[in-house]
Amino acid sequence: MKTFLLSFGLFVAIFSSAGQNLAEIRSAFHLVVLNPDDSKDFHQLVNNVKNPSYTIEAYQAVSEALLAQVVWNPISKLNQVVKYNKMMEKIVDEDPTNIEIRFLRLAIEYNLPSFLGMSTHLEEDAAQIVSNLSNVSEMQVNPMLGKYILSFLEQTDLCTPYQLAQMKRSFGQGVVTAGAE
Repeated sequence: MKTFLLSFGLFVAIFSSAGQNLAEIRSAFHLVVLNPDDSKDFHQLVNNVKNPSYTIEAYQAVSEALLAQVVWNPISKLNQVVKYNKMMEKIVDEDPTNIEIRFLRLAIEYNLPSFLGMSTHLEEDAAQIVSNLSNVSEMQVNPMLGKYILSFLEQTDLCTPYQLAQMKRSFGQGVVTAGAE
């Protein structure tokens, strides 16, 4: 019985810690997008997580792409983006319906120079996000994340006005569960 309680306590601690890490990582991501000079700190933060979930692994991949903004050597920049791309492909294959992972890939690919030819998933990711955002209550999407995704998609031409209105209605009807990670 002691072993069970100890194991259960450890299980709860690991998962509550993972949620706390994810909240901290999301917050740091928003900040690093505004200040790319913090890319190295963000990279260190996400890579210090032990036993990361697929979502945190996606942020680890994103940190590789963000480092490309602060290195000066063009070869190093390309190497960072290639490393990101390989990591993200694997992560999306493992968790293809996770809209946070799809959003992260979409955000990076949307901002990559087109001559790299690495922005091949924009429509696919936008469609996956749109189709899954209509079921946000079932997916337990973090409310702030949902608003951030919607705001990003509004600034792109990747969604139709109808799709954006549909997503706004989903959020406006309170179907997003507060505090969900």
